[in-house]
Amino acid sequence: MTDQHQDRDNMELLRRALEELSETSRSWEQAFRALQDEVGRLNRELAEKNRELAYHTEYLGRLLESISDGVIAVDLEERITRSNRAACVILGYDADSLQGKRFEDVFGRPFSPDSSQLAGRLRARSGREVAVTERDSDIVGGDGRPLGRVKVFQDLSELNALRSQLQQRECLALLGEMSATVAHEIRNPLGGIEGFAGLLALDLAEDPERLNLVERILEGTRRLDRVINGLLDYARPISLQLRPVDCGTLIETAVEQTGTPPDGIQVIRRAAPGLRALLDPDHFVQVLINLLSNAYQSFAPGTGTVEVEASARGESVVFAVRDTGCGMDEETRQRMFSPFYTTKAQGTGLGLAFSAKIVEAHGGHFEVDSSPGGGTEVRVFLPRAE
Repeated sequence: MTDQHQDRDNMELLRRALEELSETSRSWEQAFRALQDEVGRLNRELAEKNRELAYHTEYLGRLLESISDGVIAVDLEERITRSNRAACVILGYDADSLQGKRFEDVFGRPFSPDSSQLAGRLRARSGREVAVTERDSDIVGGDGRPLGRVKVFQDLSELNALRSQLQQRECLALLGEMSATVAHEIRNPLGGIEGFAGLLALDLAEDPERLNLVERILEGTRRLDRVINGLLDYARPISLQLRPVDCGTLIETAVEQTGTPPDGIQVIRRAAPGLRALLDPDHFVQVLINLLSNAYQSFAPGTGTVEVEASARGESVVFAVRDTGCGMDEETRQRMFSPFYTTKAQGTGLGLAFSAKIVEAHGGHFEVDSSPGGGTEVRVFLPRAE
């Protein structure tokens, strides 16, 4: 009986142990589930925080990229850490090529501008110095420690161009007033000189030596009359009669009216069939004549080619005049459309200036590529007639 009693006691102990183990397992299972729930909640909170962080990061990034001013940030060693799209467009770089480089190594000057200058300058990728207004600020962390600096700048090129246009318009207004006075004060005595010189030429018909001197007087009066006419044309407002014009026909007319090219010079004409431009043909043909005349005069005695081409480019028609002549240096290229600027002994400096005025009135613009000895290409962009 004792052994049976002992067995029952052992079985009771085993049962209790199993019950306790089962209760412990249930407690552990509940704790594990509670832990799983807590981990899930924390993961959800973390995912939400990550989404918020990503949203704010993207928002701030897009905000920075949408700013029209250039923005460049540097660290404490003045290494570039961030640059927005406007900065890259203004200076011709891409953001990846700037990342991590020292500001001075890229832009050729310290980060802080020279306080003695009214406007700062930043070196563009092309090497051109871009005039800018700039403001610098410190970047400070939440604990007050300095993290770097940020520069916000504006490109002054467009503003300077507008100022230049305003000055040019003011000059044109003064030039118009002066031209009217010049035409009145000079043309009357000039007509008298030309008339009397013509009579004198008749009297000296039998004296070739003196007749040659009179012819020089007449040529001088005619040249002065051309200068006055050019001055009046340049100062006078342009009134355009726009209509769709076939580009090939316009090129043929310009080549014909320019006259015979120098010996050894071949003129090549190209135009896309059916291509039309919206322009005033009476005015614009003079632009092509001026460009062709300059191309003809760019050749020394010898051989060469002049190409006149019209092609479509997007919403524009591009008229191009190319020559294999002497080309131009940078100063001449920059000033070729300025009034009274000429490199020719007998030039007035008004032909290309008047051409630029005509093209501007059409809503077009010029592009010029040239180098000494490498020829010249002048492109005129005008609206396309659909």
